[in-house]
Amino acid sequence: MGNGLLICQSSRGDSIMEIKNLGLIPYGDCLGIMDFYHSEVVKSPNHPGLILVVQHPPTVTMGKRELLQDMLVSSEQLKTKGVDFFKIDRGGSVTVHEPGQLVIYPIFNLGKYKQTVRSYVNLLEDAMIEISAKYQVTATRSEVNPGVWCGHNKIGALGIRILNKVTKHGIAYNINNSLETFKHIVPCGLRNSGVTSLLAEVKAHTAKDENLQFNIDFDDVSFQLSGYIKDKLLLTINS
Repeated sequence: MGNGLLICQSSRGDSIMEIKNLGLIPYGDCLGIMDFYHSEVVKSPNHPGLILVVQHPPTVTMGKRELLQDMLVSSEQLKTKGVDFFKIDRGGSVTVHEPGQLVIYPIFNLGKYKQTVRSYVNLLEDAMIEISAKYQVTATRSEVNPGVWCGHNKIGALGIRILNKVTKHGIAYNINNSLETFKHIVPCGLRNSGVTSLLAEVKAHTAKDENLQFNIDFDDVSFQLSGYIKDKLLLTINS
C-alpha cells in the first residue's frame, strides 16, 4: 500500500469478528488500512468483519457536508500548527481527532449482522451512552444532531458511510484528550454547542461529591467500548 505499514490478511468464512488495536496512528495511514479491510469485506459476503481501534495525532477531517464556515482557520494554517487535514467520504461536517480520543471504525456487512443504517447508528450511540454511565456520567442522544451529548457539550461524535452494504468510518469518543484542537473548528457545524470529555465530566462530578472517585484508564475504556459494539453485533447475528 506504500505507507510502510504491514496489513495482515483478514480471516474469511464464519469466524468471529476481530478487534484490532492499531494504537496511535496517522489518519492518512489508517484511512488506507480502513479502505483495505473494507474492500476485503465487500469481496466476501461471509467475512465476519472487524473493528479497528485507534488514536490519531491532531487531525481535522471534513465530511461530505462541506461547510467551509465551520473551519475557523485554513487548512494551510492547520499545517503550521501541526494539525493534519483531510477531506473524506463520511457523513457530517467537520470534526477533530487528537490523542486521548478513542476512535473506533467497525467494518462489516450490514445485512450479515441484521442491521439497518438507523439501528446501527443507535447501536453506536448506545455504546457511548452506556460506557459514560459506567462512570456516572449522563450522556444522551439528540433528536436532531447525531452523536452523544452531556448537556450542550458533545462527548462522542459519529460519522459513517455505507458503501456496497459495508460500513466505513465510525465514532470518536473523548476520553482524556485536551480538546485543544477543537478550537480550530465549529464542531459538527453547531455554533451554540461545545465539546467535553469523559475525564472533564468525571472531574466535574467528583468536585461536587468527594465520595465519587474514578480512575479514567484509556485502555480500559477502549476495551469496554469496542467490546460493547462487538457483543451487540454478535447478538444480532445469532438472533
